[in-house]
Amino acid sequence: MILVTGGAGFVGLNVVEQLLARGDEVLIYDLCPPPTGMRGNFRFEEGDVTDRDILDRVFSRHKPQSVFHLAAITAGAQRDAREPRRIAEVNLIGTINVLEAARQHGVQRFVHASTGALYGGAGIGVAEPLDEERHRPVPESMYGITKYAAERACLRLAALWNFDVRIGRLATAFGRWEHATSARDRLSPPTEIARLAMASGEAVFPPLGPTDYIYAPDLARALIALRDAAAPTHRLYHLGAGAAWALPEWCALLAQRYPAFRWRESADLGACNVIPLSPGTRTRFSNRRIVDDLGYAPRYDLAAALEDFIAWIGGQHAS
Repeated sequence: MILVTGGAGFVGLNVVEQLLARGDEVLIYDLCPPPTGMRGNFRFEEGDVTDRDILDRVFSRHKPQSVFHLAAITAGAQRDAREPRRIAEVNLIGTINVLEAARQHGVQRFVHASTGALYGGAGIGVAEPLDEERHRPVPESMYGITKYAAERACLRLAALWNFDVRIGRLATAFGRWEHATSARDRLSPPTEIARLAMASGEAVFPPLGPTDYIYAPDLARALIALRDAAAPTHRLYHLGAGAAWALPEWCALLAQRYPAFRWRESADLGACNVIPLSPGTRTRFSNRRIVDDLGYAPRYDLAAALEDFIAWIGGQHAS
């Protein structure tokens, strides 16, 4: 049994989909059930990662051998100001709760999903790909601050407990299964733009430059590679595609498929209908570790991601 906290969220659904496709037994733990489009032989338990009693009952009942901890609140500035305690309770204390339950119930490997948002402004305009050791996070948002604290807590407790914890810092995911939830304040710009293109609309977004977008199925494969590896060399890995691209490249491909689609960049945020969660574009991740240690390679370049995403959306609407 593999437990996926936040398994009904964006990245969680991509992980669950791939686990089910290869025949794994999967338990989704989330506040809401997965959407009706998710097919497969999975189980669902409703619960909050801040509720230690429910977590203990779930671990006791299902006895998972491994855990993907993906539950988090991806907050923007307005929620930072409005709900700082809730963000900290879910992203930090919730992580410790799940980690403690996993250790208590004999979980063999714990995969924690961290984020590139913890770099904050220190990850913008760096002259080389961001490295796990050389580049120091300086988180600015409550999301980045609490996720960095959770990451460090995982590393500290793993060392103290001699517990097998692996951490993947996620690049900026987009694509399959991305949907608005109470825990996710804003969709990624590539997904928002694609939906506007399919509706023959206009996308207006700030000039951001290249950043570390990764197609969600590739990100899920990287997380699963961390779970499957017999003896990963490191506890912490950057999960990125190893390349960067800018939104105009995505728009140009979409315009070829949808001739009525219009797009433009604007420095006036008030004129934009596509606004990223963070105001700057992060330098791409170095994915040297996961490539060298685990033989990981992304399957989707930009054009292939677009074709797959369009086909997937068509299949969802058909169902």
